[in-house]
Amino acid sequence: MALFDRFIHPLRRRAARRRLREVALGDVVFVCQGNLCRSPFAEGVFRGLIAALGVPGVTVQSAGFAPPGRPSPKEAVAAAALFGVDLSRHRSRLVTPDVVRRAAVVVVMSPDQGRWIRVRFGRRAARILMLGDLDPLPIESRTIADPVNQSPQVFEACYARIDRCVHALSRLVTSSPAYASPSR
Repeated sequence: MALFDRFIHPLRRRAARRRLREVALGDVVFVCQGNLCRSPFAEGVFRGLIAALGVPGVTVQSAGFAPPGRPSPKEAVAAAALFGVDLSRHRSRLVTPDVVRRAAVVVVMSPDQGRWIRVRFGRRAARILMLGDLDPLPIESRTIADPVNQSPQVFEACYARIDRCVHALSRLVTSSPAYASPSR
């Protein structure tokens, strides 16, 4: 599968960029399995970028499929801090039909999560984005692997990839013709 993902990555990247050009910026929801490591970090990075750009009317949140109320592991908090994201007060949230319905884009970390969003919540595939498809570097897998219960180095590598992908996402959505900022 790694060879296939590596080969088809440029095509998936172009398709994701094309779809994002048609999305009006609004609610953006990052989803991962437990909402402990990947999606809250992506939320924090995206929130910071949107705030720095002064983009109005954007709601950013994260959620997961596991029970809510759990804190991010200490390795996640430490690795996120290296990127300027504070996960120390994060508590996991459950993805709900209302959260998915309001979202302009649901950003997932793996194909399974995209399928779950489509099946459980009836969300159209055009509004679900695989974050790994935006990676500007060559990839081994489009899935952004879960670093939970891994070493600090694995967290740092995972967060570096998420950071690259979220930066690409912010550039795309803020340059989209569907995005109409009063200052533009």
